[in-house]
Amino acid sequence: MLKKYLKEKIIYFLIVFLYRFNSQSVFGKQNLEGLNSFVVVTWHGKLLGLMEYLRNKDFYVLASQSKDGDLITSVAKNFGYSFFRGSSNRGGKNAMKEMRAFFSNNPHGKIAITPDGPTGPEHKAKPGAFFLAKDSGRPIVPIIVDIKKSWKFKNWHTFYIGKPFSKMKVVIGKPLCFDKNECVEVGTKKIEQSLNEINRIAGNHE
Repeated sequence: MLKKYLKEKIIYFLIVFLYRFNSQSVFGKQNLEGLNSFVVVTWHGKLLGLMEYLRNKDFYVLASQSKDGDLITSVAKNFGYSFFRGSSNRGGKNAMKEMRAFFSNNPHGKIAITPDGPTGPEHKAKPGAFFLAKDSGRPIVPIIVDIKKSWKFKNWHTFYIGKPFSKMKVVIGKPLCFDKNECVEVGTKKIEQSLNEINRIAGNHE
């Protein structure tokens, strides 16, 4: 137990060191004006940057029931996050039910989802975020956090870990709203295209 606790704290303080000392520029802040309850989406590879940007802002995060998900939740709780557990691979239906109930009972609730997680394909959105937004009546807000100088780790995707004393660029996209008649394929594609567009913008540090 002590070993697990120390591991979590070491990773937490490492993330704080890597990200807290970057200069930060935020674009699209006006897209959050007037929004009290919404769903944030980002690509899985850019998760750490978003974790730092949204820390202590009363967000819930959807995390998988895998060992990777266990590690993410144990570390991210130090940033003030709460969690729903489930994914397209395991526990997804129950997690969706819990998130719908959460929004029904919380007019100021906020949830963050990585629509290409937990195992890809990279930058290809799955429909879970679309269904949650449509059923709850909440808008989806795409956000990408990019660090100019990053370490890149390859598995099913490229996972970015920002280097300290670099430049952090946050791009907040326009809210996406879906009515009850929205087609799942069209709605999911809108999410994917919006994320890819702001990902391109965030990656341009000129």
